[in-house]
Amino acid sequence: MSLACLLSMTCLGLSSCGSDDNEDAGGDVNGDNKVIMRSCSLEEGAEVNAKELTVITLSYNTKVTVVGDITLNGQAVEAGNGDLKMKVDVNVKLEDGTSYELHVPAGAIVSDEDKNCFAPEFKLTFKTKETPQSLDNDATRLTKTLGWGWNLGNHFDSYDGGNEKDNYRITWSKDCPYWDNANPTESLYKNLAKAGAKTVRMPVTWGPYEDMTDGNYTIDANYMAVVKQNVLWAKEAGLNVILNTHHDEYWQDAYTASSNPSVNTETKARLAATWTQIAEAFKDEGDFLILEAFNELNHNWAGPTSGELRIQNEWNQLVVDVIRATGGENATRWIAVPSYQANIGYALKADFKVPTDAANKIIVAVHNYDPYNFTLANPLTEAWGHNANSINDEKNIEKTLNQLYDNFISKGIPCYLGEYGCSAHTTALGQQCREYYLEYFCRAAYFAGLSMMLWDNNVATTGSESHGYFNHKDGSFVNNCGDLVSTMVKAATSDDPNYTLQSIYEKAPKK
Repeated sequence: MSLACLLSMTCLGLSSCGSDDNEDAGGDVNGDNKVIMRSCSLEEGAEVNAKELTVITLSYNTKVTVVGDITLNGQAVEAGNGDLKMKVDVNVKLEDGTSYELHVPAGAIVSDEDKNCFAPEFKLTFKTKETPQSLDNDATRLTKTLGWGWNLGNHFDSYDGGNEKDNYRITWSKDCPYWDNANPTESLYKNLAKAGAKTVRMPVTWGPYEDMTDGNYTIDANYMAVVKQNVLWAKEAGLNVILNTHHDEYWQDAYTASSNPSVNTETKARLAATWTQIAEAFKDEGDFLILEAFNELNHNWAGPTSGELRIQNEWNQLVVDVIRATGGENATRWIAVPSYQANIGYALKADFKVPTDAANKIIVAVHNYDPYNFTLANPLTEAWGHNANSINDEKNIEKTLNQLYDNFISKGIPCYLGEYGCSAHTTALGQQCREYYLEYFCRAAYFAGLSMMLWDNNVATTGSESHGYFNHKDGSFVNNCGDLVSTMVKAATSDDPNYTLQSIYEKAPKK
């Protein structure tokens, strides 16, 4: 789906009909019947995705026919009339990172009404992006390693309400009363791998299990052991693991810390103590494990203060330094740091700083649930995309994800989508649009060089916040999601050049 843009008449020129300069070629014909190019579907000097652009369309003021060779970098290409005789579709097959010149010689396109009346010469130069599939840097290699991933959502990140001292804690027992109402087993991770997942993001809330009286914020040994058992099960299944601090945001108050130095000092001491313990517990584990500093630090969804953005950078740097200081595998393992709220917009701002790191192994972590009204809101908007009233839906996703590619991936800085997803909808149309959205989103992320982790909270109903795909106990599919998971895995990993966003768009549900 290329962007149509009118070219200036000075670039297009006029036909030879009635022109003294072309009487030998065009003959003496009526000058009022000139062949004029009205538009081209591609801008002069554009940069495009090689796998997405397959046709360049030239539009004329009259019905025309192609009678001569049209070339791309000197090689003849197929061209013919589309549905309307006033258009010429030029078929192109492009390579990544290449400059092109499309050349339409004078006389190659003639008027249907008068074969002696032809279009003038036209040249168009453009280039294709150096895509993630053609780049070879740390970012693209890590993306392929992480592939398509999944979140053990609402399990270890669960916590109760109440006061700080133990009252946030979910009482651990064999019944495992976490929010997802599940007790994961080794089978969960084996079945995730069987389904095509390469990575499990394991959100963990640590604060409720820290001793608030010993001065060291000591993490409960039983809780650490259960978390570690799940990490090792995932490892044995051949999966990568992302381990973070998740709903610890209740004590990670960037807003207050930004204006109160004593609160900042206290919070940083607790951050250092928490991350030292986590890092020490896993310092002998290999590169399959990524440590992620935070989830979504947030005080006000309407937007952070400049002080909060500063604190996010400061705390990200602190966590990196603390992890590195524990040595072992932690000296060189990948560490992920989020932007404020894990928001893509804040990641792209100049305020966001990637931490300095001697190992040079930092990942930028962001989340994306756009558009909110379709993926999370209550009630949900039932339709998405492929609609004249929302023609920019697909383009907005592409634009946003490609900005991450331009700002990070293309510069060798890995970036992943730690969360994405869409609530199960209540109507047949809503479910069809949801399936279309998830396939389109995963494919757009693939073209942007991003790995992605699906949010799954084990809720098998429909409506807002219904994100059940795998049973969190044994990894069996819920809600007959096997085909949908297979579609997402394919969209996120396939290198089939014919599997494009356009091909997905063309089979989207019509509304």
